[in-house]
Amino acid sequence: MMTLRRRSFLAGAGALATAPAAVFGQAPRIFKFAVVGCGGRGSGAVKNIQDAAERLGHKAVLVAAADFFQEKAAAVCKANGCDEKYAFGGAGGYKKVLESDAEIVLLATPPIFRPLHLEACVKAGKHIFAEKPIATDAAGLRHFLKGVAEAKAKNLSILSGTLHRHSNRFLRQIGPVQNGAIGRILAGQVYRCQGGIWVRPRREKESNAAYLCNNWYHFWEMSGDQITEQAIHEIDLANWFIGRFPKTAMAIGARHRRPAGIGDIYDCMAIDYDYGDSVHVQTIGRHISGCSDRVGTLLVGSEGEVACGGKITRFDGKEVQYDEERIKGRHENGLIMEHCDFLRGLLDGKLINEGEQVAMSTATTIMGTFSAYSGRTVRLSDLLTNTESEFYNMNAGFTAADFERTDDIPMPAEGVGAVPGKA
Repeated sequence: MMTLRRRSFLAGAGALATAPAAVFGQAPRIFKFAVVGCGGRGSGAVKNIQDAAERLGHKAVLVAAADFFQEKAAAVCKANGCDEKYAFGGAGGYKKVLESDAEIVLLATPPIFRPLHLEACVKAGKHIFAEKPIATDAAGLRHFLKGVAEAKAKNLSILSGTLHRHSNRFLRQIGPVQNGAIGRILAGQVYRCQGGIWVRPRREKESNAAYLCNNWYHFWEMSGDQITEQAIHEIDLANWFIGRFPKTAMAIGARHRRPAGIGDIYDCMAIDYDYGDSVHVQTIGRHISGCSDRVGTLLVGSEGEVACGGKITRFDGKEVQYDEERIKGRHENGLIMEHCDFLRGLLDGKLINEGEQVAMSTATTIMGTFSAYSGRTVRLSDLLTNTESEFYNMNAGFTAADFERTDDIPMPAEGVGAVPGKA
């Protein structure tokens, strides 16, 4: 199984090919952009879009930044030549960013904020990079999808954070697989098994809102839990290569070794996704140090198998022709190439809108998480259309907008996880 980590793509960033003086015969252009969410992913996205613009013979300039913690926004501005007076803090800082002359906004806050921020960006007429995942509950999914529809109506572009769809190692495989290189896909395996993640214990006199934003990963209300926040990459590959989304999910999970008294998420899950036509994909996610690591997606067909991002193998031994033409001239760094594709769309008018794609892969992950939490089978329709379903309204006890209140937000129970079989 091929091990695929988002951070591994960064290794090739310094080997960018010489950028052309201009693309499509256009004079060099300056793309003004802003970022909302200035942690590791947000600051990384700033560098990625700058490198992408340079590769295309243009320039991307940061004009504003926002983060719940103003010092993080200030640090990103300082590192990228933006006047620190355009670094905004607090839960409402994104509103100040949208008053800037940025034509592009990068959204990289904790996932709970994505639907609200997307809606605001669309209303402001901005093109958007929406880091994955795009919601943590059913209400957030529907909120985001509404924003996607409005973006399409306003001819705005949305790039999602599912970068594998822009990465060479997958693009050279997708055509052959969809054209029958391994026959009809029958089953699959998805793994996202890694060690533990950072913990930021509560600081003295810290508000609930600040503590949740600083320690966001450890609360499903903020991150969506491990499957949604991280395994979405590998699950998105399964959806893409199979060509559809699963109808149901049935899962188990547990909380074995999460730090005592921190958060409410699980540290392991196993999910059976039913795609219909007897196609099942088994997904295993684990976040426990000292255990075997494995990350990747394997799909088995009637005539062969594909290790997504690795090798296509036919059972009859025949050689498979990969689609090398499709990746000709593309850089190996998928983090940069996704922004290259995004900016090309703005340059030639062929805008990309990946909002629905990332929303549905996020929905796939939430199905699995909710099934593990409840012990019951969850249907995709339970999250999106079936208003009578208990899962339609299985939402966090607070919303992104609540962080903008003058009083503090309610604190979820901490140090325990959901108990299957109970309401």
